[in-house]
Amino acid sequence: MKKTVLIYSLLLLLPLAFNVLPLHAGDVIIIDSRHYSNVFGEMRNYRIFLPPDYNENPQKRYPVIYFLHGWSQRYFGIGPIYSDPYEEGTDNKGDNIANFVSTHDVIVVKSDGYNKDPEEEYYLRPYNIGTRKQVETYRQFPVYYPELVNYIDATYKTIPDREHRAISGLSMGGFMTYWIGGKYPQLFSAAGNFCGSTEFFVGPRTFPVEYHHKYMFKNYGGMNVRLNYGDQDFIRSYHEDVNRVWTQVMDNYDFKIYNAAHSTCGLGEMFGFLLNTFNNPPAKPLKWAHIDVYPEFTVWDYNINTDRNVPGFTVLENVDKRGFRCSVREFLPDGELLPFVNVMVTTPPIYDANQLYTVNDLDSRTLKSVRNAIMSDNTGRLKIKVDGSLHEIGINRMKDKPNICLASFKIENMAWATTGKEVILSIRLLNKGGAAGKNIKATLSATRNTTDIGKNSSYFGNIGIDEIQDGIDKFKFIIKTDSIEIVQFRLTIQDDLKNEWNEFFEIPVRRDLAEITDFVISDGRKFTVSRSGNDTETAVFGTGNGDGVANPGESIVILVKDHGTLRRTDLICSDKYVNPFGLNRRKSDEWFEYDYVGASNKYSVPLIASDCPEDHTLEFFAEYWLPDYPCHFIKQGKIKIQVKGKDTTPPELCWVQIPGDNILMAKLSDGSKIKNVKAKLILRIKDEPEKSFYVELNDNGLNGDLSANDNVFSVKLARQNLGFYRILVEATDSYGNTMIEEAADKFLLH
Repeated sequence: MKKTVLIYSLLLLLPLAFNVLPLHAGDVIIIDSRHYSNVFGEMRNYRIFLPPDYNENPQKRYPVIYFLHGWSQRYFGIGPIYSDPYEEGTDNKGDNIANFVSTHDVIVVKSDGYNKDPEEEYYLRPYNIGTRKQVETYRQFPVYYPELVNYIDATYKTIPDREHRAISGLSMGGFMTYWIGGKYPQLFSAAGNFCGSTEFFVGPRTFPVEYHHKYMFKNYGGMNVRLNYGDQDFIRSYHEDVNRVWTQVMDNYDFKIYNAAHSTCGLGEMFGFLLNTFNNPPAKPLKWAHIDVYPEFTVWDYNINTDRNVPGFTVLENVDKRGFRCSVREFLPDGELLPFVNVMVTTPPIYDANQLYTVNDLDSRTLKSVRNAIMSDNTGRLKIKVDGSLHEIGINRMKDKPNICLASFKIENMAWATTGKEVILSIRLLNKGGAAGKNIKATLSATRNTTDIGKNSSYFGNIGIDEIQDGIDKFKFIIKTDSIEIVQFRLTIQDDLKNEWNEFFEIPVRRDLAEITDFVISDGRKFTVSRSGNDTETAVFGTGNGDGVANPGESIVILVKDHGTLRRTDLICSDKYVNPFGLNRRKSDEWFEYDYVGASNKYSVPLIASDCPEDHTLEFFAEYWLPDYPCHFIKQGKIKIQVKGKDTTPPELCWVQIPGDNILMAKLSDGSKIKNVKAKLILRIKDEPEKSFYVELNDNGLNGDLSANDNVFSVKLARQNLGFYRILVEATDSYGNTMIEEAADKFLLH
């Protein structure tokens, strides 16, 4: 059947289009329009594809697929740089949006990702996602998307619910598809990604984060997720990296590889996958998880507000009516906890109104447990305040039943889970309920056939309220394949009253590989190393005396020599003398100049504890990237180093902030407890003598310090003369090593 496309260009409001009939009853209707965005404070464009019979039946409503374009493209098609079109006619060999809409009852909305930089005549990079640790404007496209959805639902004949709404996109738009879809599972039931980039810097302009889809798999509960990519796609190595994880932890994820390059390969199949989801949409999960880059966000009608003003991620896990787990981390998956951040969780109206609830709160970092009596509001919402540490929250009424959850696990017989070897696992359970649990038993099962379970059960006995209990028996398993990075388990917990709790958790796995011996240790020494795939740079890495020997108190970077070049390594270590006090530092070597994808090779900067014994051997599992243009491949192996000498390294200043209310905060790092910290504040006003004063900072949870023993030293300052102050920080550790350093910025006090 011959299809003709009628394009209406409307500058302002869509309803004007309803007075114009298509040329033929079978024609797709394509409309370019715009609306005012309160989020952006500007007009925003979009293109909408309406089915041929859209105007024939006023009562008929349609599901919606939102589509996000790629780099250099716009809502109207390709931009000034040529890229393969995929909208109508013979585009993409006929496998395009208009041809699909012509034969299916669906609306497709193509939003505009244009993100003009004031200094550019025409800006090709959409969506305000960036590289080199920055985003470019204050526009936040994920925050805009609910506004666009509401506008489309109010203006067109849509089926306005998540069960009939999906999101899809190409390349950078594919990256945004997963980010926006995972951020709003309450808005979308499916997400389809064409050749999407896997990683970019995103989020608030002044404190962006490195966002990697590989670690975000928990965001897609209640959604169907798919990836289409080509066997000639220049991004395919990154897709393979993600697949080694997502295929092991997501039952709702699928992918297909096409004989294609970087394109909307299999567009009709992808859109068919989305329509099939509308026919049988997944329900909201009974228990869910979510990770978000923004200090404030809403998911499944939970409102989360924090005062975080440093890069980080808010992590919610195991959320249901009985409670949740909550933390704020610097990076994923195992970044340092940020206890100095205040977090307020406001629940949906799922509780009895104006009733008293007991909230059990265990801080897993300090093992401190408190119970708070909280009154629900007149709608049945609870407001629960915690900090950014790892909290297990139980929500209970009087004489409520037990609520047993996984408190922690530990691999007992090796440094990390290794494929092909029997792994012995100990598990600890927590009761965050309102009554004691009796005769608790737990059974372990694997969610994939990649893992054989040996010993699968353990008895925990009785567990009192707010009590943590070890199992009598250890669990045992063997990972059969070495082609994956992670294994997922289901822990089924039961008591003698037949109450049952189920929890899923993941353990990273590593292959049994040979030891790497050709490496050097950088402890504050200058080296020439690989950079951005096929380039090099000369710089100082690590902190210490620079003698190339690992000493207590030093932060080191291990550089492996491969193909004649030193390469930075990402490290795993479970030794108690590495990264004391929960410290964990990771940096990035961006490869954008090599493959133009936006991803980076991560490398670790482990800190050796000051009390590490002489000649103690540290064992690491190391990995690094090698270029194979346009791809990369990952090399791995074990590294052993011996620690020598004593701690002569002073504390390191990580950052200084005055976020508000004249509270001065300084984050420091050291291999021992820091004994004292003071700051000199210097004010210089034009034509006046310089004025200065000293203050003592503390890490005891008092006088402006939010959380004790988190290496963030703080003080509440008295009212000052308004002005910008220079700040010099002086710190001394337990071994008498002292540093004095001036903060890079100036700070406003009042």
